[in-house]
Amino acid sequence: MRIAVAGGGYLASQILEAVLHSNHELVALIQDARRYRGVKRYLGPMVGAFFPKREVSGVALRKRIPIVFIDKMTEDELAPLRELKLDLILVCGFAIILKKPLLDLPAIGCVNCHSSLLPRHRGPNPFTAAILANEKETGITFHVVSEGIDTGDILKQYAFPISGTDTAGSIHRRASDLASEKMAEVLSYIEQNGLKGCPQHSENATYDKRLTPSELCIDWTCPADMIERKVRACFPFTIARTKYKGRTVYLSRVRMSSKHIEAQPGEVIENIPQLRVGTGKGVVIIEIAHTLRPIPWFWPRLLRRPQIGERLG
Repeated sequence: MRIAVAGGGYLASQILEAVLHSNHELVALIQDARRYRGVKRYLGPMVGAFFPKREVSGVALRKRIPIVFIDKMTEDELAPLRELKLDLILVCGFAIILKKPLLDLPAIGCVNCHSSLLPRHRGPNPFTAAILANEKETGITFHVVSEGIDTGDILKQYAFPISGTDTAGSIHRRASDLASEKMAEVLSYIEQNGLKGCPQHSENATYDKRLTPSELCIDWTCPADMIERKVRACFPFTIARTKYKGRTVYLSRVRMSSKHIEAQPGEVIENIPQLRVGTGKGVVIIEIAHTLRPIPWFWPRLLRRPQIGERLG
């Protein structure tokens, strides 16, 4: 099959590499034109050549794969893709919703790799949502791309467990690696069966938007286990945060304390060697945090540690 990959980030890099190592022909990488405007369109792939796991266009540059930029999916934008006589477009982490002119372009169709067990956690935030929901497993779903968001028929689905230490970042990486591992199997299925899949059960569907700045703020009245999950769920893409003396503090890692100490939500009850903070139920220990002003640095600083009895939030 003649295949194009549309997407960005680590997931797209893994899928692109998997297609390159398959017995199919990778003929194009499709990129979001809104992300690459002006000089970025030329510098992005060049910089990406040195960081291929972060910038998929760098992989394409090194492998001499044509890059096609699309935005409004006009006839002029799609003309280079028509000339390639595509059989299949693989979509992975692509920020643009595909419109009918592009969906109808490949002979077989378009398939998306979504990092959740659909119909759960449709949308752009599946890693965070799975941890916040305290789910025990997540996975990847290869599904037909329709005009809805992650609503098409399911072709293949693969699950893996979520551990108590997983973050959004670790789930993203595991999902991407699994997608790469299963790519040959999925392509073989499509080659033999086309896009025959199972409809999604919409009654079980959820849609998860990206968290807003206010939703990223820690509510210290919540139980300690919920706060610990939220910090893991937000790291490293949209880091959870709190306030101390008007300054935003970004929390990268916390853990629940085994000590049962009565404290008010957000109250600092110990400040050496690490901060212990009261919650609605239980205590959390802040292990890694930082501020951005006046310069990015670890928090708390040695001589400016919050005092016992002070409040966060």
